[in-house]
Amino acid sequence: MNRDFKVGIFFTAIAQYSTVIIQLVVNMVLSRLLSPKEIGIATIVQVLAFFFQLLAGAALAPAIIQNKSLSDDDYGVLFNFSLIVGVLLALIFGVAGGPALAFVYKNPIYIPLCWLMSLLILMSALGQVPNGILGKQKRFKEISVRLMISGFIGAVFGIVAAFLHAGIYAFIIVFLVTEFCQLTLNLRMAKIHYTWNLSARPIREVLPFVSHQTNFSVLNYFYRNLDNLLVGKFLGPAALGNYSKSYQLISMPITILLNVINPVVQPILSEHEQDVSLIRATFLKICQVLAFLAFPISVFLSLNAKPIIYLLFGSQWTAAITPLSILSLSISVQMLSQAMPVFWQARNLTRFLSANAIISLIVIGTCIIIGILFGSIISVSIAVAISYLINFFISATLLLRQGLDSRLSALIKTLIKPLILGILLYFILYFVNPYLTLAGYFVTLILRSVVWLLLIALYLYITGDWKLVKSFISRQ
Repeated sequence: MNRDFKVGIFFTAIAQYSTVIIQLVVNMVLSRLLSPKEIGIATIVQVLAFFFQLLAGAALAPAIIQNKSLSDDDYGVLFNFSLIVGVLLALIFGVAGGPALAFVYKNPIYIPLCWLMSLLILMSALGQVPNGILGKQKRFKEISVRLMISGFIGAVFGIVAAFLHAGIYAFIIVFLVTEFCQLTLNLRMAKIHYTWNLSARPIREVLPFVSHQTNFSVLNYFYRNLDNLLVGKFLGPAALGNYSKSYQLISMPITILLNVINPVVQPILSEHEQDVSLIRATFLKICQVLAFLAFPISVFLSLNAKPIIYLLFGSQWTAAITPLSILSLSISVQMLSQAMPVFWQARNLTRFLSANAIISLIVIGTCIIIGILFGSIISVSIAVAISYLINFFISATLLLRQGLDSRLSALIKTLIKPLILGILLYFILYFVNPYLTLAGYFVTLILRSVVWLLLIALYLYITGDWKLVKSFISRQ
């Protein structure tokens, strides 16, 4: 297990860091060529399209990983059903999604955009079976290479399209080209045994896992994107563009760290499904390491929102500064909450995910609505940050009690030192940063990041916690 985990983390980390760098470059280019209103329009289409991707079988890949009785022929049958579901959902999205968004948001541009994004839904559905096969086989190196190649090609096409004045369509091209490359490489690597068979038996094998996981994923995606939908409807596409830009930035560190760990955890821990003590110990250790990373990142982004926004995206995104500063404070609890579902999967207890998602929807949805009622993206940002803090405690309590035979206090104990680090960093840098402001934003951020890193290193050295991070990397 330790060797598989180490190899998986290494190659997945390379892929994720490369992908995020590519995405950041694309973001920087498109943010200077497109207006906040155009980004807001594309965000609305993206939110709805990604929701349809969940319906198209996003739970199938982890179900294949968890199930040990599926044969090569079964994969061919599951692929056939994925094709049927993908075609149907793509058509529904194109026929109904575009007119619906055009009616709600009073803009006909949504119709052609939705037809283009319907291709993304189809390709995503077709990619689930090969994704599951590759994950089950622990082919982390091949998966990582695939992600890097696909991301790079998609970025090139999107940037070229932007400079050729494709406008908002350049944003869509990035997704389509990236997904097409991933699908092509997936199918080539997985070597599925294609068949005309449509037997229901393989479906029955994975249906319990898929149904519970899909219920969770749909509810999870809905409450994580409800803010975008409501901001776009009631505050306008320009406000949504600024809000989504700030949320996009805080999502990057979350995506980097979780997409390194989560794809590796389930394939490995699924082989130890009944070993609760092992899974619990792994969960607590991962949470502690994530917290030592997340709290400092949260502080840095919050206190440096202005130079980050201006350096990356330009002065037209001034309205995104305050939301970024507020939302950044929720990075740690969001990251820890999003690390939890994979442990439900590893324990094959996905039925609890649905209950967790319903509670989260109520809590987060209520807070978002309250934020909308106050009429600004700043109030929405405050409401969202508070809602994720509440949701963290609820989700952690449920997982520890029902899935890991433990209590919330066990997790809290592992988070005390990372929390203290975060608090100390915030108060020190709050007073020091004004003296670390130079002529250029880039130089300012470099100087502040050096001081930030030195403070973190000093704290870890004094407390001896640097050994924890080092041992986590070296022994896995």
